[in-house]
Amino acid sequence: MSEDLLLFEPEDDTSPLGERSFWNILIVDDDAGVHTFTKLALHDFSYESKGINFISVYSAAEAQEYMEKNSDIAVILLDVVMETDSSGLDLVNVIRHKLFNNLTRIIIRTGQAGKAPERYVIDHYDISDYREKTELTADKLYTTIRTALSQYHQLAELLIKKNEIYNTLITDNLTHTGNRTKLNFDLNTENSKSLVLFNIDSFSMINDVYGFDVGDQLLMQFKNLLVKITDPKWEVYRLESDIFAMLCSSDESLQLLEEISRVKEIIASHYFLIFDSEYRINVTVSIVQNETINLIQKAEIALHEARNLGRNRIQVYSENLNILKQVEKNTQWTKWIKEALDNNRIIAYFQPIVECKTDKVVKYETLVRLEKDGVVHSPCDFLPTARYAGLLYQITKAMFLQACIHFEKNELRFSVNITDQDLVESDFINYIEDTREKYSISPSRISFEILEESSILNDPTAQKHLHKLTELGYGLALDDFGVQCSNFAQIGDLSLESIKIDGIYIKDIIENSSSRIVTDTILYFTKKIGVTTIAEFVHSEEVYNTIKEMGVDYAQGYFLGKPQAQLLNE
Repeated sequence: MSEDLLLFEPEDDTSPLGERSFWNILIVDDDAGVHTFTKLALHDFSYESKGINFISVYSAAEAQEYMEKNSDIAVILLDVVMETDSSGLDLVNVIRHKLFNNLTRIIIRTGQAGKAPERYVIDHYDISDYREKTELTADKLYTTIRTALSQYHQLAELLIKKNEIYNTLITDNLTHTGNRTKLNFDLNTENSKSLVLFNIDSFSMINDVYGFDVGDQLLMQFKNLLVKITDPKWEVYRLESDIFAMLCSSDESLQLLEEISRVKEIIASHYFLIFDSEYRINVTVSIVQNETINLIQKAEIALHEARNLGRNRIQVYSENLNILKQVEKNTQWTKWIKEALDNNRIIAYFQPIVECKTDKVVKYETLVRLEKDGVVHSPCDFLPTARYAGLLYQITKAMFLQACIHFEKNELRFSVNITDQDLVESDFINYIEDTREKYSISPSRISFEILEESSILNDPTAQKHLHKLTELGYGLALDDFGVQCSNFAQIGDLSLESIKIDGIYIKDIIENSSSRIVTDTILYFTKKIGVTTIAEFVHSEEVYNTIKEMGVDYAQGYFLGKPQAQLLNE
């Protein structure tokens, strides 16, 4: 740990400018006469209404022993030649570099200047002044001590300010426990430790329903309860919002899982009395045991795993957590997606869409695939990762470009899927228009399929781009209708040309009466607003005939044609 950190972080709560009515001055000299002269010369000295308390030692070894036990020395008057010719200078190094005391002012006072030349000593040792004993009269000694005490006083005040800043830096304002910064400092050792995280379940709902005052009171009472029911040697921290941490050394964590299970049960049964109302909570807990590095990261990973499994549970960190496997998978897929984008291996497949009245293919949906090592991967393998990695827009641009190249050769209509990430890109409209014009394709031949997501329906930029597309003559289709928002009022504002009925209702429409009822409802709604319908997942002739009888306008699915790199009859 660096000296600067030790200066910034106090070893104890004792202020260097405490309530003492004197300044401690340590005289280190093997000549008793020097001690006597110094005390006589300064017997009536006062600075900042404080006198002097002299401590006399007669060797560097004795001085070192004293300094190891006392850090409140303002000034040291130090001889150089004592046990050895360099005893005093060696002591300076010990004080500064072993005891990490940068505050005490050190004045070299030597009777043998030849043993320690002034310029050399000033250049190589952290001292405040250098004096030869023969020149140090009572008046000069007075001036020297006053100057040194002034320096000490200013440095001490600076240290106090630094410590105040440090305490602010490491303390949570609400609960007055250590915060994440403090925990990081405390983990900055090579010793094995154990870390526990507590996450209050549904805390945001408590804030939303009962208000932030109740939430704050709950956090403070929760901290107090943790301190009360856990080992006093365990340090409690508040990392953020409703996440608390406890740190213990490895020798205190032999039965940690059992102990935390007990703590969790107490929390679950505890009534928090806040403003005359009682509240009970559950917590999700993660444990990292006997680790030396990345404890916070590992504990947060385990906490995430616990949340994914359903909250209100304890999860011990291990290298076999599902979330770690998913992270590894996402990392690999992100690399593969970027490589595929760079090497034109994000490829377009086309699935026919049939008009139910004529049984003829009237358009195609453009579907994305990723080719790697001769294997063609479906979007479910890589699109979730692409979303997290912010790569969806690049994929959409690749799909639109390939679709334009492909359909330049005919007059068929085609659709391309777009996402919420695409619709918030500032150059989205320009890219679509520039690419379409390059291949001389009319906007009336192109439709964009959007997912029924609240992020699209409520985002002003997305709405602006959707309206611009319809103004330019492009069609809009709402994909997977019936499984997400199903906000009929908002859908009416989108100027849709078609709605795609989600395949979850179509694939079992013959056996499942509920699916038929939902489909009938969607058909009734779309006919009222003048929007055509497309049924997905049409996997058999029986399903196809059924949806035709029900009044669906268009259909797509494996019965009518699988996605392929080429169009039918091409």
